[in-house]
Amino acid sequence: MKLKMVTAWQYVNKNFVFSKNIIFLGLALLLILGFSTVVNFIPLAQPATAQVPPLSTTIPRYAVTAEFGRDRPGSDYYRFATSAYASICQQSCIDDSRCNAYTYVRPGVQDPNAICYLKSVAPASNPNGDCISGVKL
Repeated sequence: MKLKMVTAWQYVNKNFVFSKNIIFLGLALLLILGFSTVVNFIPLAQPATAQVPPLSTTIPRYAVTAEFGRDRPGSDYYRFATSAYASICQQSCIDDSRCNAYTYVRPGVQDPNAICYLKSVAPASNPNGDCISGVKL
């Protein structure tokens, strides 16, 4: 068996036959696409500029701590039942201008519901595994 070396172009010419219509349509398509990309790169009279929005007004006003296993007894001005998440109590303190501290008590200790205490001042903290407290900084 004798092997013959054939270049890629010779292989394509021998095994693939393109009709003149396909070649003409391909060239026409290349001209159209090439022209459209050239047209798209022509600069406009005035270049587009990015619109910069004004600074956000929702910048957090306070930083609030979260002290796990700590209670801050006393100085309560508001008490409410809440869900099983201490973050709701913490957010309530952030949103209230009178609040300087909070204590979240887990459900079942004093009440079957979780209780949130908002405080007008930040009392000293005591260890208590059923509470989460925090102070506005």
